[in-house]
Amino acid sequence: MRISTLMLQKNLASGLRGRMTSIARAAAEASTGRRVRTISDDPVDAAQIMRMESQVRDIDQFRRNGTFATTKLTTEDVALSTVRDVLQRAKTLAMSTTSANIGDPGRLATLSSVRQLKEELVSLGNTRVGNEYIFGGDLSTTAPFQADGTYVGDANTRELAINDGVTVALNHSGQPLFTDAIAAIDNLIQQLQTGTPDQVSASIGDLEDATQQVMQLQSETGARLKEIADTSSALAKQSAALLDRRDTLRDVDPAEAIIKAQAEQAALERAYAVVSRVLQSTLNDYLR
Repeated sequence: MRISTLMLQKNLASGLRGRMTSIARAAAEASTGRRVRTISDDPVDAAQIMRMESQVRDIDQFRRNGTFATTKLTTEDVALSTVRDVLQRAKTLAMSTTSANIGDPGRLATLSSVRQLKEELVSLGNTRVGNEYIFGGDLSTTAPFQADGTYVGDANTRELAINDGVTVALNHSGQPLFTDAIAAIDNLIQQLQTGTPDQVSASIGDLEDATQQVMQLQSETGARLKEIADTSSALAKQSAALLDRRDTLRDVDPAEAIIKAQAEQAALERAYAVVSRVLQSTLNDYLR
């Protein structure tokens, strides 16, 4: 079969285009450090890369959720510690009341201090993170406690996903957490206003019960914080493993990429030399 000059030229041109495409890709790999930049570079590996990057984005969102939950729960933990301190101060004041005279200056000073403690409890019950009240249940945009200690929130808790199939409660409702503590303070106030020293001392039991309740809920908060920390640590490892696998598929070794680009350049130059010789030979045959 005789090969025409036109066919020969087409074949040579096609070969040169292939070489130029190869060198362009090699140069791109050397400059970007990536073997797979588009789906057309390697459809199978590109699909795996996109899937892993999607998983990493999901993990990043879960970790952001965990950070948000940690902020809220840490704030709650600090508030609960302060509530315990308030209840302890109330107990100390109750134990120091020995006068049966309700008009006694010392007893009146104690009454004033306990009223201030109630105000502090109400303020703690209205603790916020950003614009959200953390003890209002689902009703997080309005203050859950009125000035007199009345609770206007609900008994629900809010939850947030920190991993696939794993959610964590972001808060404890203010009821009965704060309502019981406020009720114990109110009882002490009432006994300081009208009761005997024994009745004042008896109110300490309600304060101790409220303290135990706070400690129990604070323990739950600590367990939630630990769960978030453990989950976040596991997610960090999972994300790092996915990114390593992605980079293995996507990236190239810089030194190898440079060597490959140089090799492709040398191959292109040899191809140009061959084409030049063939075309020169063809032209000489034509001139004869």
